[in-house]
Amino acid sequence: MVLGVILIIGVLFFSYLKHLKRTRYPNWKFPDYVSVGYAEYLYNKYIKRTVK
Repeated sequence: MVLGVILIIGVLFFSYLKHLKRTRYPNWKFPDYVSVGYAEYLYNKYIKRTVK
């Protein structure tokens, strides 16, 4: 449960950073730390296992 909350907060945080990059710093090279595929991989690896 706690890991799921941390993962959700992390995804929201990096999504906000990507939004800031697009709106205020379009030429700034910001690495994409959390992609959607990696977030889904972590979700399937940790959260789905604890739900079962």
